[in-house]
Amino acid sequence: MKKTYSVILATLLVGSGVTGAYAVTSYAEESPKTEAAQQTEVDQQNELELQTEAEQQTEAVQTTTELSPSATDSKSLQGKMLNAIDNYEYISGSYRTILTPIGVDETVEFEVQQGTNPRSNVVVQSNTSDILRETAFDGEYYWSVQHDKKMYRKAKASKQVELASFDKKAERTFKNEKGEKVFVKRPDPAFSSLAKDVIFPQDYAFWLTPSNHKILGEEKILDRTAVVIEGKHTDLILAEKHQSTYFKMWIDQETGVLLKLEETNDKDEVTNSIEVLSIEFNKKAKKMSTFNVPDDYFMIEKSGSNEEKPSAKE
Repeated sequence: MKKTYSVILATLLVGSGVTGAYAVTSYAEESPKTEAAQQTEVDQQNELELQTEAEQQTEAVQTTTELSPSATDSKSLQGKMLNAIDNYEYISGSYRTILTPIGVDETVEFEVQQGTNPRSNVVVQSNTSDILRETAFDGEYYWSVQHDKKMYRKAKASKQVELASFDKKAERTFKNEKGEKVFVKRPDPAFSSLAKDVIFPQDYAFWLTPSNHKILGEEKILDRTAVVIEGKHTDLILAEKHQSTYFKMWIDQETGVLLKLEETNDKDEVTNSIEVLSIEFNKKAKKMSTFNVPDDYFMIEKSGSNEEKPSAKE
């Protein structure tokens, strides 16, 4: 069976722009020096380089010693985030997201079923306007409804053969032959739309690199044990797009679900945030079984199979 993956270049996650930063050393012509002066300068430079190298080695050892206890836990936690849908069958709740750079303030309510019979129902209410959107997947069709405009789309969901063949043990981040960073995203069988930011936080797991974050400890959020991670954006394009330098995540220890997120700039101002307001695991939800579109709504499009939309935070 042919394997199909959702593969996204790092540059595509954050919009158009350069793929990396390059340091260029400029050499200027100098006035001639005597042989003795040149040798003295070389000796001084060699001594400085040896001293600097020794300091760097000492600093590296100290850093490794300090971070090594967290490194293993961090890697395990990142794995849970990348495969969070394996750690529950039913999940329901709500969260608020504020994305200052693009003027978004919304409350998202969700009911999602994973496992052998995936389903979803997600309602998005703007906190600054009357915009009200809803998506639903009934196992066969994907619905996208704009309640404020009384219109909807309906599409037959494609048969995703890659769901069964996806290799969770394969590398999820690597560099291609051009040196570009590539992220391999796992398909969401429940088509859970914006709820993925919380219940299947792959995009945020990709933020974590071996050296850009540390685990601060644990906190209780909504009677759940959350692991608190603090870090700094190393992707400068992402940082510019999000108008942020630092991030802090609260990750559910058991499932890898994102319970809270804050991004801040150099002035310690919160630029983007997500906060779960309520959450329940493995309790059957009701909306998924009662979803329907009112008779006075009109269909604006009837087309082919549904395609997943990228997260608002990519």
